[in-house]
Amino acid sequence: MATKPNPKSTKSSSAAAKKPVAAAKKPAAADKKATAPAVSADEKQPSRSVLEALRHNQVGGLFAGLTIAVAVGLLLSVLVPSEPHLLALALLGALMAAAVGFTVRGTSLHRGLISQVVAFVATVIGTHLMTVTGMVGGELPGLPGGIGGDVSFNDAAVVALATPAVAVGPVLTGLIAAIIVGWGAPVRHTGDEPSPSI
Repeated sequence: MATKPNPKSTKSSSAAAKKPVAAAKKPAAADKKATAPAVSADEKQPSRSVLEALRHNQVGGLFAGLTIAVAVGLLLSVLVPSEPHLLALALLGALMAAAVGFTVRGTSLHRGLISQVVAFVATVIGTHLMTVTGMVGGELPGLPGGIGGDVSFNDAAVVALATPAVAVGPVLTGLIAAIIVGWGAPVRHTGDEPSPSI
């Protein structure tokens, strides 16, 4: 009399046959993981631009505003007339306020009171350098036929750095720059962004 095959034994034999196949697949997967190129943390992070680096720096707005104020002030000083001229000084002061104000506004995550104070101080310094250097009569070195008097550009710049910046003109220009920084609705940021830098 023929014996019927036991289904339990066939299942166990087929399961035992599948186990070596699965065990053979595991080393292959482990080899793939081992051969995969390792990606460093620096490669995962996208590279930041100069503007983004300034925005995420705690003193980025101060650095950018002060640099623009000094550079623009010394460059515009050659346009300042030796004799007082209200219209010329007003136009040059407006250029200074716009340059510093929009620079601090663009390099600050939050346009709060601290950013406005930074723009105010930087603009006062830049306006003072511009007006005093220009009125004293400094001539840029290497510029033939430039605007200037008996005092050289270096001496006029030293005079501007040595005198205190206390005048209504620089203060008014600084207030205009502060208004440019804080104009408009406050910008709201999500919680995943860093704390306000300026």
